[in-house]
Amino acid sequence: MGISHNDGYSATVEAFLLIGDQRLKLAKVGRDRLTFSHPCELPPGAEGTLTIKIDGDESTRLVALDDGAFTGSDSVRYSTAAPF
Repeated sequence: MGISHNDGYSATVEAFLLIGDQRLKLAKVGRDRLTFSHPCELPPGAEGTLTIKIDGDESTRLVALDDGAFTGSDSVRYSTAAPF
């Protein structure tokens, strides 16, 4: 669960993208962009399952990487193939 502090609370958050047998950790997820924790290469249109866990509650959705992912690019555009 989250971490309680004297001045508030911090949620425990984890995000990753499952594509085939790859589990790619995400540093940041926005409305239409993903930022990978480590560089990777994926073809345009690659589909996978975006998973976001907040304090143990998990949400998933099927997404497609519009332009793929290339080494040297820290964030990529995605579109939702199936909603939460």
